[in-house]
Amino acid sequence: MLNDQRLPSWTEDDRLAALRSYRVLDTHPEPAFDDLVQLAASACQAPIALISLIDERRQWFKAEVGLGVRETPLDRSICLSVMLQTRLTVVPDLAEDPRFARNPLVAGEPRLRFYAGAVLRTPDGVPLGALCVLDHVPRDLTEEQASTLTLLARQVMSQLELRREIAERDKRLEAARQIEQRQALLVRELHHRVKNTLAMVQGLVGSTGRSTDSFEAFYRSVSNRIASLAKTHNLLTEDYWQTAPLREIALNELKPFAESREPRFMLIGPTVELAADLAVPVGMALHELTTNAVRYGALSAPTGYVQIRWSVNEVEGARKLHLEWQEHGGPPVNKPQHQGFGSMLLQRVLPMQCSAEVEVLYDRAGLRFCMDAPLIERRLVPPY
Repeated sequence: MLNDQRLPSWTEDDRLAALRSYRVLDTHPEPAFDDLVQLAASACQAPIALISLIDERRQWFKAEVGLGVRETPLDRSICLSVMLQTRLTVVPDLAEDPRFARNPLVAGEPRLRFYAGAVLRTPDGVPLGALCVLDHVPRDLTEEQASTLTLLARQVMSQLELRREIAERDKRLEAARQIEQRQALLVRELHHRVKNTLAMVQGLVGSTGRSTDSFEAFYRSVSNRIASLAKTHNLLTEDYWQTAPLREIALNELKPFAESREPRFMLIGPTVELAADLAVPVGMALHELTTNAVRYGALSAPTGYVQIRWSVNEVEGARKLHLEWQEHGGPPVNKPQHQGFGSMLLQRVLPMQCSAEVEVLYDRAGLRFCMDAPLIERRLVPPY
């Protein structure tokens, strides 16, 4: 017996989306579903029982007994043809039904003759497939068998709903666990960064105090250096204290010259993200170089400009950053008579904190600074 078809309130895309939302296709056998097909076969006294789910190219069996395969192409699916029915569908003799007589499973092995299927429908009424029983001889179902098959189909959907709820619960728990782990790592990184930052501030205050002869000069110099430090930290906190782009670090220092009619700086290099332990001292180094260029170097002259060039090279299996600062068009350069905080940062702090190799050349044509430093590859805190 077949029921009249009704115009569905869903599209095929809706149906496939609903099917995929259960995340059940191609999963391993599960006892709850295996038990249901065994019950269906036993109650209907049928040698074959299937939980058949229909996707865009095949029918796949979440559980089966008696057929021996886990899926078939759609051209062999009987459930596909009866999936739009509103109630239980029974075909007493498949070989006598023109819709199924040429089906390879009917015309050839295993020579199916009888089919009865109850549609598996979501709570919103979208069909996913069927719980069906099949036999090799023409026959029918008793009222009790038909009622039992319909009831078992509802149990299949209950198991699918339960399975989805458990999967979503596990997904939420895993997400919460990852967030908790990430926050713990973030706190550790924050403690590390604050400790290093305070050490950096302590060092620059002491060095600035020794190299300035008035409170006003001391205050101005310390304020500018702390402001530079804060700019780099702003870039780092945007990425949860992970990395900061080298180009943005350089722009933070040279931004006042970005709107000049004549080009005052050039940034040449690929996209490079610097880990916090390298970003902070590099940002401070670029601040000291910029400050020196404004006071005494290329940026103190109307036609002077600065070129910052960088590249990433692989040395003995490890990536290294090569950074060059080159000044052009400024007044003649002379080596300073005493070492201030800027010189100490470039020549002592960078090698100690970053394992960097540095070179400062006081070429009369323009100051040149070169640095080679290993890049930290591993992110401490995983991304969301």
